[in-house]
Amino acid sequence: MKNSHTPPARSVRSRLRRTVLAACAGLTLTIVALLSWPLPATPNPGVAGDVLVRNVSVIDVVNARTIPARDVVIRDGRIVRIEATGGDAAPAGLRVIDGAGTFLMPSLWDMHVHSLKISPQYTHPLSIANGVTGVREMWSCPGIPDPFVACGDDIQRWRAALPDRRQLAPRYILRSSYAINGPLGVPASAPAFFMARDARDADTLVAYQKAQGVDLLKIYTNVSVDAYDAIAAAASARDLVIAGHLPVRVSLERAIAARQRSIEHPRLFLFECFRDAAAFRALPDPAAAFTIHMRARFVDEHDAARCAERMAAMAASDMWWTPTVQVLRMSARAGDSTFRNDPRQRYIPYLFWSVLWRADADGAVAAAAAMPGRAVDAQLYQLAMDNVRQAHQAGVKLVAGTDAGDSYVFPGFAIHDELVELVRAGLTPAAALRSTTIDAARFSGHAHEFGSVEVGKVADLVLLDGNPLLDIRHTRRIRAVFFNGQYFDRAALDALLSFAEAQAGSLRLNLQLVWAAVRSPILRAQAAD
Repeated sequence: MKNSHTPPARSVRSRLRRTVLAACAGLTLTIVALLSWPLPATPNPGVAGDVLVRNVSVIDVVNARTIPARDVVIRDGRIVRIEATGGDAAPAGLRVIDGAGTFLMPSLWDMHVHSLKISPQYTHPLSIANGVTGVREMWSCPGIPDPFVACGDDIQRWRAALPDRRQLAPRYILRSSYAINGPLGVPASAPAFFMARDARDADTLVAYQKAQGVDLLKIYTNVSVDAYDAIAAAASARDLVIAGHLPVRVSLERAIAARQRSIEHPRLFLFECFRDAAAFRALPDPAAAFTIHMRARFVDEHDAARCAERMAAMAASDMWWTPTVQVLRMSARAGDSTFRNDPRQRYIPYLFWSVLWRADADGAVAAAAAMPGRAVDAQLYQLAMDNVRQAHQAGVKLVAGTDAGDSYVFPGFAIHDELVELVRAGLTPAAALRSTTIDAARFSGHAHEFGSVEVGKVADLVLLDGNPLLDIRHTRRIRAVFFNGQYFDRAALDALLSFAEAQAGSLRLNLQLVWAAVRSPILRAQAAD
């Protein structure tokens, strides 16, 4: 006889179905809510006001020297006085900061970054917390909106918010066009002239970018020689500069003649100094041919004499190099568990760290297995470091950039890593510091306002607990940052780091990031290519 208290099987299944449906509905509503809620604004824990930094050692990046015992007065965000410490009472209205035992240097500029719609929750707080107050933005959108990539209107909005401190962001010193790469990576919904298929496209594209207010045209890897020449001519006619990659099919000599303003990344002289460079350029798809075996040839067939000639030619020109050496470091150290488990991962959104970055590292390890017993990517990385030293010695002009956000390139922190790598490559600490301060300002045309600790200049400064001219790693020992007329002490900088860490682990941010990536026409077009 059935127990009258036991519900029939059909009733149990019905209740279970209702429970599952209710749970699914609840989960759906939660996800919708998380996707629709706006992300929190970047906090601004800085304190506005005029400042006297008393008895501080000033780092003179122009003359590579330390000037001890100086009082530095900052009013309205500018340096108005630098004099020997006298011990007199501070003028009324000044916040007095004891600089004894500390070192005051210009803030850092990262000359190769890529911003996202979520930069206010991600790269901006990490930048300011690391003393990075100026950036050169090196991508944009192809004439259409994008939910993932920061477009020109985003950059303009962040720039416009600086004067009244409505939103905390670094200074976007320069901003580029969308990467000009021929038909590759151009979304179907973008204007067709972004493909730069001929001289007419090139002229229309350059005119469009000029009207958009970009500062430079970003050239990418797969641009044809004819398109490159047409873009360079159109840019010159409209007083725009070109910068970016050295396209695989374009020689350094041709780029110098075209007055390309800067070349990015460490592969420049790996390609240029390869004995069989002409044949490599003539391949149907040189980028696809850049396999582990080809990289081994780049190491084995490196032509030192050819390299010296090209470095001398570049040094004699107005062209600059942004080595971003870290972009080769990932492949060189992909199998190193210490490298892969960097504790700074807590500041990186889960989608990037646990999905994209790890996949890149796994791919590098798998590629290396094709040549067992030989660490090709480590050798290539070392060769690139040698190129940096030789180019610097030859007089090639360098600015420091990081490609921040690339795999295992930690935004904000990366400029300090890059400076360490430049010194490891053979630069002095003073030369490395110049590449991210006064030389970055010179490149950008702003040396009269930024880049050194001098009376009359904008007081974007970093207060350090160690002398970076003695040990470049001391740039990481930040006690305080002065930026945009505000003072950020160590507690304020830590608050920015805590905010970035909380956002990186936020379910809301990561869900919105995934949803933006899925809907991004730029990412879809680049993935298809």
